[in-house]
Amino acid sequence: MGFLKAVYELGKVELGSKNKNAESYFSDIDSFLQLPMPIIEDDQRQGREIRIWLNVRDRNAKCLEVTGIAKIDLKDYLNSNDSDKINETKQKFLYRDTPGKNTQWCYSPIYKLEKATVNPNGALLGKSGTWRDDNDSRYYKIYKTVLKPLEDIGVFSSGSADLIMSELEEKADRIAELWKDKKRLYILVFGINDNGNFLYPGELEIFRNHFKSRLEQNIGGKMSATCSLCHAKAESGANLDKIFKFSTFDKESFLPGIKDGRGVREKVFPLCDDCISVMSMGREVLNGRFLDRQTIPKMNIYVVPELIFGNTDLDDVAVNVENFIKSGLKKAERLFSYLAKQDEILVYHFIFWEKNQAQERLHVMVEDVPPSRLKCLERLWQETYKVLLWKDAGKTEFRPGDTGVDLDQAFRTIYSTLISLSGKDEADKNIMRKRIINIISKLLGGKTVDVEFVKQLMVSRFAGLFADTQWIRYGHWELRKMMAVLEFLGKVNGRR
Repeated sequence: MGFLKAVYELGKVELGSKNKNAESYFSDIDSFLQLPMPIIEDDQRQGREIRIWLNVRDRNAKCLEVTGIAKIDLKDYLNSNDSDKINETKQKFLYRDTPGKNTQWCYSPIYKLEKATVNPNGALLGKSGTWRDDNDSRYYKIYKTVLKPLEDIGVFSSGSADLIMSELEEKADRIAELWKDKKRLYILVFGINDNGNFLYPGELEIFRNHFKSRLEQNIGGKMSATCSLCHAKAESGANLDKIFKFSTFDKESFLPGIKDGRGVREKVFPLCDDCISVMSMGREVLNGRFLDRQTIPKMNIYVVPELIFGNTDLDDVAVNVENFIKSGLKKAERLFSYLAKQDEILVYHFIFWEKNQAQERLHVMVEDVPPSRLKCLERLWQETYKVLLWKDAGKTEFRPGDTGVDLDQAFRTIYSTLISLSGKDEADKNIMRKRIINIISKLLGGKTVDVEFVKQLMVSRFAGLFADTQWIRYGHWELRKMMAVLEFLGKVNGRR
């Protein structure tokens, strides 16, 4: 429960700051809004919006009658981590990911084009040039998952989807011209032309109402259960899997005795509407501020901070602690070294997970890690590095504060050393990656690492490595790294 409590507290802090200036028509959906693309501050890789300006007869009508496309233009996407700008962008786009990749509807008229392809016209119109016959074409997906569902539900008038697609066909060259930089991510945004001003989905009541309607259908609903967090009797709500898809709750193998999904809400981890809202906001805080993707390739790591006495009231904590909780992780390579320097009134919860199509696969969770443990690990690595590696690394002087003599380098060395011992097959690498995650999680959790197994793993690879002429060229340094890993793990075990 430590992890869930910390996420809940982060959500409460964020909602408390938002509610001071929140617009009334966003107050009940703010927690569920997401960014359609990640924030990239590099000007050479910053995202782009391709905006489709729709002409409508009356933008205030209860059903929008589209008369055509006024123009198509390009705009820079958000490239700032300022919380106010992020909140403004979320409200403007009114975006949220759908429950799964095969979902045939959307929360708002936004489509992710992703990065440009070699043949953008072909990607839009299909290989044969007839997008209606090509399920993989972007235009087919835009029609089936964005425009037609909005028409079917009454946001657009009858025939609007076909009219828009007809004009998009004529303007395919224009979109292809704008969608060309392979380094950038792109989204297609359908908005309303209001006398020369582009109105985003969040600026129109009809799209806000549609968002709320979809939200009510897919998150929450009637339920008779006790909330697992606040323990109040809940007449409406949802399960935790609406926030974290770490488990599939509707499988009989997961919940023996459940038939046809009946009773699942009451028997898993039910949350009331209020707690669902807070947890959803907490998840967004994690995604925006406390997500690490650099330490272990192909692996997401949530670093969830929690004050020992709770995060809800930050008035009595030091300024640096308050700034850390409100600002998040530094976008730097020395993540764990940065975490080790935080105040001891904090503890961390580490969640190692990866995307698995529509689901999220949880590998390991390590709760209640104090900064003092990270400091100790870093000190032991510095002792190891000083004895075994710093001279071979080409350094003229050993200085503990240097980059490469920190805990991040320790974890990178463990990863690079052990992953190099796996086979070339991706399945072998995945098995080794799991072993590495297990070792790092034990180090973070203060548990004993099986050093004997790591030694056996290394020795079992020696015959093949020593017969590899390419490996022999740099084998000396690799052997030094192996020795450093074993020495470090042994030191850590000795401090238990």
